[in-house]
Amino acid sequence: MNRDSLLVSTERLQEHLKDPAGSAGLVLVEITDGGNDGGGRPGRVPGAIRIDWTGDLQDPVRRDLIGPEAFAALLGRHGISEDDTVVFYSGNNNWWAAAGYWQFRLYGHRELRLLDGGRARWEAIGGALTTEAPQRPETTYPVPAGTDETIRARREDMLDHIGRRTLLDVRSLEEYLGHTNTPPGVPDDIGVRCGHALSAEHIPWHTAIHADGTFRGDEELKAAYGALNAEDTTVLYCRVGWRSAHSWFVLHELLGMSDVRNYDGAWREFGSLIGAPIVKGPQQWGPDPIPSVVPQRAAADTEVTTRA
Repeated sequence: MNRDSLLVSTERLQEHLKDPAGSAGLVLVEITDGGNDGGGRPGRVPGAIRIDWTGDLQDPVRRDLIGPEAFAALLGRHGISEDDTVVFYSGNNNWWAAAGYWQFRLYGHRELRLLDGGRARWEAIGGALTTEAPQRPETTYPVPAGTDETIRARREDMLDHIGRRTLLDVRSLEEYLGHTNTPPGVPDDIGVRCGHALSAEHIPWHTAIHADGTFRGDEELKAAYGALNAEDTTVLYCRVGWRSAHSWFVLHELLGMSDVRNYDGAWREFGSLIGAPIVKGPQQWGPDPIPSVVPQRAAADTEVTTRA
């Protein structure tokens, strides 16, 4: 796909900031989490509005995304119109930005971009930061008719994919092996089991980026993810839904795979389900070389076919 319609380089953004009049219709959004911007220096990129993943994009009562009405109200308060091009960036490896991009796409906003390399890359090149929040007139953003469920996976999809379609774990190797249930340096999630979903393959999210956080070229990405079946439905998961949103962007947007879904319930949900098929170790199927789920599923599929 055309990278210019998906990514904005930090150098290009610097040029945009020199010509505010030429940037009409472009809205820069920094995604934070719990008020944390994940940056090394205080402030934000000049002109950037801030939207918080936990405080703004998540339902305050249920563990779920905010609904269509709340989404429209949020964008309206921040002066975002349905025709605006929204450029996301964040700290924390651009995970939060990718999650924001995915959620905006879920609600049907079409013109979206990621700042390549995110906040870390911006700070590395000496990009300007300010403590002043921009003042934008409010808009009336139309309430989305619903969500694009073709890019979202639920726990039922996770269970259905086991042994049938592609499950991809994008967490760290330590998490996949079952040594821990959180990334390095993060306290363990109490009540969440360690391990990976039965039959899940493992390609960590950072496979897609250079050391400076920018995305690898198309040929490198194709080589890194070439073992995946592009014709198959692929469900991605991580611990919270941030890293899997980052990998969803790579597979669905940059590589153009048509049926890729982000499981935003993530390991926090799956790893706490009673009876969930979880295994430890380096093998997709765990230590059992003949997983019992396979003949059970085959028998069930045969029964359904016979009934039909």
